Formats: sequence, C-alpha cells, structure tokens
Amino acid sequence: MSTTLTLTEWRTTSGLALTPAQVRLLQRTFRAKVEAESWAEDGTVRWAVTPTSIVGAASADGAEVMVRPKTPVGNVLFLLGVAAGREPDTVLDDVVQLAHVPDLTSAVAALYARVTERVLQDGVLRGYRPVSETRHTVRGRVDVAEQLRRRPGRGAPIAVRYDEHDEDVLENRLLLTAARALTRLRPHLDVRRRLHRIVAALDDVTPLRIDGPVPDVAWTRLNVRYRPAVDLARLVLRGSGLDLALGDTVAVGLTVDMNSVFERFVCSALADVLSERGGRPAPQDTTWRLDERGTVHLRPDLVVYDARGVPSVVLDTKYKVTDGTSVPPPDVYQMLAYCTALALDRGHLVYARAEGVPALVVRHGGPVIEVHSVDLSVPPGDILRQVRDLGSRMS
Repeated sequence: MSTTLTLTEWRTTSGLALTPAQVRLLQRTFRAKVEAESWAEDGTVRWAVTPTSIVGAASADGAEVMVRPKTPVGNVLFLLGVAAGREPDTVLDDVVQLAHVPDLTSAVAALYARVTERVLQDGVLRGYRPVSETRHTVRGRVDVAEQLRRRPGRGAPIAVRYDEHDEDVLENRLLLTAARALTRLRPHLDVRRRLHRIVAALDDVTPLRIDGPVPDVAWTRLNVRYRPAVDLARLVLRGSGLDLALGDTVAVGLTVDMNSVFERFVCSALADVLSERGGRPAPQDTTWRLDERGTVHLRPDLVVYDARGVPSVVLDTKYKVTDGTSVPPPDVYQMLAYCTALALDRGHLVYARAEGVPALVVRHGGPVIEVHSVDLSVPPGDILRQVRDLGSRMS
C-alpha cells in the first residue's frame, strides 16, 4: 500500500526518506529541488525537498506525491476558471458551491464536471467533420489520389471523402478526453459519478490521443455555448501532466503550474477592464523585436493597443513574492527591454504580493517601471477587485 508524500508549494521539507520513484516524480513532474541531506550507516539517504510553482498530485510505480498550493484551493479554482476564459462572476458562483472540496485534484474535477454538465443540458453538439475511408459504394466524392496510391487500376473498395454530421466532433472529443482523464485521478465518489455520466452522454464520441499541443477549437455562433467547458478541458489537458512519460513508466496525475495560471488570470481579468475603456489587449504578443535586425524576440505577457493601433500599456506578471524593498534585477531588465522596443515611457510588473515596493525610474530619461501587487490569500471577489482596480489605474 503506497503512502502519499504531501508537500507545500515553495516550502522546504527536510529529513525525508524517498523511494527512487518518488525522486523521479518530484524532479520530472513537479520540477522540485531534491537534495541529499544526510546518509546513514545502513546506506539510507535523507532528502530535503523544495517544490516549485507546480502543484497537484501524481503517481507512478506505486509512488504518490501531492504538492499543495500555498494559495487556498478555492482561490486556485477561481484563478483557473478566469484563466480558462470564463466570466469571473460565474466562476465566483462555482467556487462558492465547491468551497467544501478539500484538495486541488478533486476541486478541479468537480469544477469541470459542474461546467460540462451545464453545457450538455442543452444537448450534445453535432457538427460536420471530414471523413476519408474506403467503401464498396461511392459516398461523397472519390479520392482519386488515394485510390491510385493504394489500388491503381483496380475496383472496389473505393477511396472516398465526405463530410459526416454527427457528435464525433473536436469539441466533444476534448470534453470526453478530459472527463476520462479526471476520472482516473480517483476524485471524490460523487464527482466520479458525475464524470461517468458525462462519459456516458458522449458515448458516440472518440477520445483524443494527446501526443503534442492540445488542439484548438474554431468558435462560431453554432458552438460558442460549449466554450466554457472546452476551454476548461483544454486547460486541464494542456497543463495537467496526465500520462507523463517517466523513463519506462507512466505517471498519472493532475498538476498545475501556478506561474502560468497567475499570468493567464491577470491578463484575462485586465483585458476585460482595458477593453471596456477602448483598448485592444494582445496577450503573449510576439510581434516585437528589441534590435534593429529583428533577431532578439520579445513576448510580453500583455500589450494593450489604442484605437490607432499604437501600444499604450505593456505588462508582465511574476508569480513570486518580493522582499518588500526591491524587485529582482532580471525582471527590471526584461521590462526595460519591452519599454524600449515599444517606445513606452512606462511599464508594469505585477507580482503575487509585492507590497511597499516603489516604482523604479530608469536613469537618463528612461522609463518608469511600476510594481503592482495582487494578494492571492484574500477571498476570490477581493482578488478580482484588486486586478480591476489595477486595470483602471493603467488605463
């Protein structure tokens, strides 16, 4: 019977007796700092472990590891929901309903089940999808190139291509794959039953095999009602660490990188505020270069353009706590590069807790780099108010 090793994000735990499988999970899945601390005469090693910003749970080779977030689970759910593009007020209602869920894995699974049940209430989406196959009768149009490649000069079966109208579309395949993956994580029995009902509702759908980037969905008025659930499914599948290859083994888990979640949350919430005030937000803008030759690529977390298409705001998020007096020099250099390339006299760094840090004024007429703080320990509604106030000040 395996015992779950429970740790806390960014908190060092010393004197741990770890199995090789646990060491692999910590290093490869959670990117934790694992250091040998002492050796006993019998060869037993004691380890000191410091998890990073990756939280959640994973298991492999009988080893189970859980890293708890330093932020309350309900707050993490709220950040995840807004980061996935859902309306903040709707996410707040869900967080209130899920406040009793004790751990992050069960909480994410419960949130996903709740959102997906809501979109499936109006029926399972149907749509057209391209099909290429061989048949003994012609349907659609003959695929001449494929027929010549596979059966030159011969008759049936015939290679054909046509559009099928059914439920086996990408949107449903994403929902099904995420539901099945979350079921394997053994969430609370009630949540597991709800996930099973989602899988049953999508019985005619083929699950996806995720070997690379999670496929994106093209949104139209015909499928937009699915967006809250699909965006959450993509977030789970993209950042979950499901079926992670660890050497000759496979790890099953749900892990979330709080760096990415914090960045997506701040940019999504700010984009709403700045759009209302006439700005055009561009998250992860890759159009800018630092040098004249265009060889130094830049990617600010958020650039806001005015009505003329000129950048008016540049922002970068940092999921870390400062010492209360200054910010790390690399962060300053990074923002200085952004302001220089975008010809802005002001840039913004947004930290998770950076109270009391004054703005930096670069010498010789350089830009002002403002430092902002978002306290993630307060209730979700207060977190949202902090970011909206920040957007109002920026605009």
